[in-house]
This record gives sequence, structure tokens and C-alpha cells, in this order.
Amino acid sequence: MPAPARNGFKTWLVVTGFIVVAAATFALVRWAETGEQPKLSVAKQWNEAIQKLGFEPVYPPIEDIQVGDVFAMISDDAVSDSATDEPFAGRSIKLLHLDMTSEIEDAYRAVYQFPATNARPDHDGQVWPQTVATDSLFKPPATRTTLPLVLFPRFTITNVKRASGSASAMSQLLSGGFGADASSTETVEVRFSATETYGVPAVPAELRLLDFCEDDATKGFCTQQGLRKQLSILIGKRIDDKVKDRKTGVERPRFSVELALVSRVFLARSIQTSMGEDGGTRGNVGVNQQAVLPAAAAQAAPVAAGASGDGKPQSPAPTPQAGPNGAPGGAIAFERRATSNVLLPDTLLPRPVVVGFKSVRLRPVE
Repeated sequence: MPAPARNGFKTWLVVTGFIVVAAATFALVRWAETGEQPKLSVAKQWNEAIQKLGFEPVYPPIEDIQVGDVFAMISDDAVSDSATDEPFAGRSIKLLHLDMTSEIEDAYRAVYQFPATNARPDHDGQVWPQTVATDSLFKPPATRTTLPLVLFPRFTITNVKRASGSASAMSQLLSGGFGADASSTETVEVRFSATETYGVPAVPAELRLLDFCEDDATKGFCTQQGLRKQLSILIGKRIDDKVKDRKTGVERPRFSVELALVSRVFLARSIQTSMGEDGGTRGNVGVNQQAVLPAAAAQAAPVAAGASGDGKPQSPAPTPQAGPNGAPGGAIAFERRATSNVLLPDTLLPRPVVVGFKSVRLRPVE
């Protein structure tokens, strides 16, 4: 193969390899970065954090959800998570409230209530005395006057993605290099204080839900058509969208709907939350001009020396900019960073608000 052809083939091979490595590195970096600007969804972050406590999150926390509330809700979206990522208020509608006072009182007439805790001893090693009850410890109170306690740990959830890559292996051929790295960090910290709860066992809750669905005045809400009619208030005609099952090819509703009866609520009198998202990308590219175009550089050597084919003097060749290793070439460096934060400082509320609940549910037959 003639020398010019070999040089051209070598140049093509080197440049092609560099492009492949650079493209792969850019793809890896793109995976790790969050985008042009962090898009912090407070509702989504709240939902994901609170779900780890084992119950349905309520965002924003509100006071007027009670045991006995009946909701129509969207429980699943076959196309995406966009619907179920919505806060509870965005994918459910309260139909009515069933008075379950008698069931609640019956449930707590069978629950013991132990004496209050004494103050912590002044010094380590001292005995922590118990409060002596005036009556039997295992005699349920005739009337309960305080809410049952529940304790939530203060917790932090951090999701980190990092990626980096380089084309340093090409530097021997190019006398240059390519490198980039990116990272994104999402952090959610939640702290509930003065937390309480109340509710009823599953069986009495299920019986009330079945009674609700057998009552002539309300049984229409326990059908697919009845639930979808109510939920159309939230998302319009989309509630009746159909999709084909990928395995069977059978058409089915896009959104799954359920009827829920709240059987337990979790309350807090003080909430402290912080959410943050940070993302950044940086990199550099450097290429040796003479290594990429060896043939052109060789042909230009006589001209740079000051002689041409017709014997006329020539101006000196311009000096290329140095690359990252000092050889003639060019270099580009880039960096980007964006940050977003949301803070709810420690807030003491005059009354408790609901941060989540549990429920018994009914999914009508399609």
C-alpha cells in the first residue's frame, strides 16, 4: 500500500476510534447527570420517602383525613408512573365519610393504657422508677382520653449516581486525550415529632366497606363504571383509556382503580423536612493536530521551511495552539453545576396533621 494511503488509513482508524470512545464516555456521563437544571419534585420525593415507613403518604400533610373516609383512587398506570407518582390528592377523590366512632371506641376499650413515664434520672446509673398504677395495669380504661403513641425514626435517604470516562488509551496515537465525569445527588431528610395514631382492625373496617357496597344508596360507587366516573373529575376522559397487554395482546384499561376505606391514620404535631438535588458535569478534550493529520503535516513541512515549488519565499506557517500535552493541537474544557433545595423548618402545629394512612381496599371486577 502506498505511503499516503497508509497514512490516510491510519488517520481514519485513529479518528474513528477516538470518536467511538468519546461517544461511549458521553453516554456514560449523560446517564449520571440530571439534566440542564435539577427538577426537584417535592411531592414525588416526599412520597418515596414516606412510603419507606410502610403506609400511604399524604402530601401535603392535612388535618381532615379520618378513619372512615372512603376514597376512589387510581392505584396503577400501565403506561407510566406519572399518575401514581402524583400526591395522594392528585390521584384520589374523597367520596364520603362513614361514622366509625363506635368501632373505634370498641377497638380501644380492649386496649390497655399504661401509666405515664417518669422523668429521666439526673445521673447515669440511677434507677429509672416506674409509675405505680392506682388500678390493675391490664384493665382497659372506660374512656380513652389520649391518642395512642407511635414513634418514627429520623431518617435520611440519599441517591447518588457517578460516572466518568476517558480516552487516554488513544493518547499514544493522538498525543491528546478526552475525559469527562458527572454526578448527581438527591437527598431527603425527614423528621416527625410528637407523633400519634389511631385506627380500627382490618375486620371491622372490611365489614363496613362491604356494607357500603351493599347499600342501595352507595353500591354504585363500588363498580368500575362508578369509580371511573368519579375519577374523571381529576383526569378527564383519560380515565377510560385502553392499552394492549404486551403478553396477551388483549385490550385492557390503562388505569387501575380501587375503592379504599381509611382504617388507620398517622399524625404528627411537628414536621421538619429538607430535600436537595445537586448535579454537575465537567470534562476536557485535547487533540494533537500533527498526530491527527500526519500526512498533511508532512506535506506542509517544505512550505513551513520557507520554499515553494516556484522558488518564491513563503511566509512562516502559523504556529498551532498547544494541546494538553504541549504538542500542537487544541483543547476544550467544560463544566456545569446546578443545585435545588427545599426546606421545611421544624414547625410546631396547633393540632396534629395526617402524614399517612392505611386502608382496606376493594378493586371491582373489570
